[in-house]
Amino acid sequence: MDTYALVLLFPLVFLAFNVRVVTGFGSAILLSPLLSNLLPPKDVVVLMILLESLINLNFLLRERLTLRLGEVYAGGFAGIMAGMALFGALSQRLIGLGIGAGMAALSALMMRGVRFEVRRERPLLFFSGLISGLMGVLTGVNGPQIVLALSNQGYDAKFIRSFIIAYLIIIDTLILLLFIALGYMSWEIVRIFAILSPAVFLAHLTGRRLLGRMDSHSLRKAVLSVVLASSLVLVVRYSGVWA
Repeated sequence: MDTYALVLLFPLVFLAFNVRVVTGFGSAILLSPLLSNLLPPKDVVVLMILLESLINLNFLLRERLTLRLGEVYAGGFAGIMAGMALFGALSQRLIGLGIGAGMAALSALMMRGVRFEVRRERPLLFFSGLISGLMGVLTGVNGPQIVLALSNQGYDAKFIRSFIIAYLIIIDTLILLLFIALGYMSWEIVRIFAILSPAVFLAHLTGRRLLGRMDSHSLRKAVLSVVLASSLVLVVRYSGVWA
């Protein structure tokens, strides 16, 4: 990737990670379609995990995190193992299209106040973690699935943000270590990461200011809006429009 392309990407990385700081997720799906035009798909996933890990470090130092709902983590770990086994073989396009379309429909309904009664919460949370882990490895998008499940179960938006940040710190770290161990990390990816990383630090500063102006209701609307936008981007991305 040449220097000119990286200069153009810098403000886009800054905007995407402002979204991540405010809602707790969303940066990967907003950036991935643009990066897919500049890098091979698998390099895009590795680069996004690196950038996510940098913002995760900021979160660890400055956020009060929520470590609960072990079923989500169990599902996430299982999904990561499945995704790593299928990373070189499974069709990322079919998975992205199917899950993206489903998430778009669910988030649109939830924004209109629709909820689906699920009495047995643990299987739902495990399944959402499973899909999250699988999608995190195959596409770099591992937050919206959890957000939809928790929103459907009536969890407060501030709890969802705190939980998804803690969850993604653990899941992203595990995926990053596996990518390194399996040889998917290249010096070119590290070079691009080093150039773009200041935009992530700046986004953490401005994003926290934006978050301080939002109440729980506004945050919930923002979270579901990001899920809907992310889902639509995922569908368009894997439908071939950005091919």
